Amino acid sequence: MTKRQEWQQIILFIGFYVLLDFGYFQIPVDLFINVIYYYGVVTICADVINFIAPLENVVAQQNHLISVNANLEIVRGCDGAGVLFLVISAILAFPAKLIRKLIGLMLGIILISMINLIRIIVLYFVVAYHSEWFSLIHTYLAPTLMVIVGGSYFAWWAFGSLNKTYEPA
Repeated sequence: MTKRQEWQQIILFIGFYVLLDFGYFQIPVDLFINVIYYYGVVTICADVINFIAPLENVVAQQNHLISVNANLEIVRGCDGAGVLFLVISAILAFPAKLIRKLIGLMLGIILISMINLIRIIVLYFVVAYHSEWFSLIHTYLAPTLMVIVGGSYFAWWAFGSLNKTYEPA
């Protein structure tokens, strides 16, 4: 790969990320609260928490996980979108066949979404039982872990793409 191709990939990556981020901030807050977060995050997390700890009796309400022990609010930026956009942008910018990219995108979106749901469930229990740890876990540990998982997934996917489907120009 030439230097020019490398720079094109970097510019594509940045361009995809900027477009995804721009589009994300065009979505109205009400749509996030009442539809995307409620159905895509909060109800799922409430169901999982109530399954693994039925005494929590968590209720999903708009963008909140509410129980006697905690009230965890899911807001823009706490939905894993940043890491998701990094993974999507990296896959789209990487020189691989379209089918490989589509599979990579599908698996990456599922992985990051699942990791984010687990992160939110863990944060619920942190808020409920160790609120003094919330800031550390929410601000530093969980986001770092998500970036590591996203980066590792991309590296795994890209390595497979290079070994199986990469065709130099």
